Amino acid sequence: MSQKRKARRAHSGTATKKLRSKGSRKDSAGRVHLTLLRDPKSGREGVALKHPIFEATWQNEITTAAANTAHAMLRGEATLERTVKLAESAMAAMSRLADGLLARAAAGSVACKDGCDHCCYQSVGVTPPEALAIANHLRQNLAASEFTRIVAHISASHERTRGLSAEERFSPDYPCPFLNEGSCSIYEVRPLSCRGMNSLDADECSARLRQPEVRAAFIETGAGGRSFMEPIRGFHAVSAGMQLALAELYGLDMRPLELTAAIRLLLTAPDTLVGEWLAGGRALEAARGGDNSDAPGIQQLTGTLARNDTADR
Repeated sequence: MSQKRKARRAHSGTATKKLRSKGSRKDSAGRVHLTLLRDPKSGREGVALKHPIFEATWQNEITTAAANTAHAMLRGEATLERTVKLAESAMAAMSRLADGLLARAAAGSVACKDGCDHCCYQSVGVTPPEALAIANHLRQNLAASEFTRIVAHISASHERTRGLSAEERFSPDYPCPFLNEGSCSIYEVRPLSCRGMNSLDADECSARLRQPEVRAAFIETGAGGRSFMEPIRGFHAVSAGMQLALAELYGLDMRPLELTAAIRLLLTAPDTLVGEWLAGGRALEAARGGDNSDAPGIQQLTGTLARNDTADR
């Protein structure tokens, strides 16, 4: 493809990233997590994990399934339309998974219900495909006047929270810009992390957010945050599969983004931005954030193996 044609495709936001033909892309630590397999009889290609990345077998199976779904839906070329559909598919799959896991919980043990918004006052991490799906949803479903209003609202929220740490963001002063009278205004395309969060004690959630001394103790020690663990671990497994497939097989920048910053960027930046990302660039760098912690507590929460257990040998 000529440089002039590449420039035209990038400008229109329709640049694409084809399946890498020379093997998987290594991460920043030099690891490769996926391998491509081909059935000798059917010729069908699939994806497998080179080594476990989670302690639980079921999480690794979900990661593998999510990676195979990504590979199948992109069909060798990552376009904007296919990437959005992939994110929507992952969101729907995560909701089904969470529903199945919650069905096994003891009756009355899960405290979340309509109008309960205590977890909507914090920094939210998203993958680029999730952010693209949310931005697409807003563009497709809002009237012009409402779209202008929500862009201004998101931009104002970003200005208030830009530069704050995750600890500082956890405050009743900083609601999610999509929170509307206690309900999520993008519930249909809410992030994977939101679908995985299910509290075991709503009163405890309220105190943790709204009582300064309880909030300080939670930030310092993690005490006071009881949640149903399996959906959280399920979310991390689904997200990992999608991230690994797009990063390693297609060379896309799948580092986590912060929700407010990502949507503001996608709704206000030039049309060329998405094309640059689809071409393998780091066009979403300004929205970097989200949960990519190596802290032992986070690894325990998500069921992730320690890094030295997952490195290639």
